[in-house]
Amino acid sequence: MLDATNLRSSTSFPGGSINTLTNWFDTLTAREGYLVQPNVLIYAQGGAAWTKTSVTLFNVAGTQIGSLSNNGQDWTVGGGGEWMFTPHWSVFAEYNFMGFGSSNIQNVVGGVNYKF
Repeated sequence: MLDATNLRSSTSFPGGSINTLTNWFDTLTAREGYLVQPNVLIYAQGGAAWTKTSVTLFNVAGTQIGSLSNNGQDWTVGGGGEWMFTPHWSVFAEYNFMGFGSSNIQNVVGGVNYKF
């Protein structure tokens, strides 16, 4: 599954602010399930996940003082249900958690570490 996204976040601190943007994420999962009825499947899944996130640092005046981009790879786990309402057609709902951890950025101006 490859998804385009526009996830944005902004955090202020005494020396300025940090803006983050996640452009996309991708997952490759395997799933195993149980047929509750011949046309209803409940399943769990897990696998690998990738993402691209950009971070921009600004000073108090709003001037950009740094930026970085990160392509992350980690893991995903989730579960869901699928209902086949007619032969060859189904709908599903699922939840996926992607664990990319956190990163530290050294604020050059204030000498303070910030996690995002």
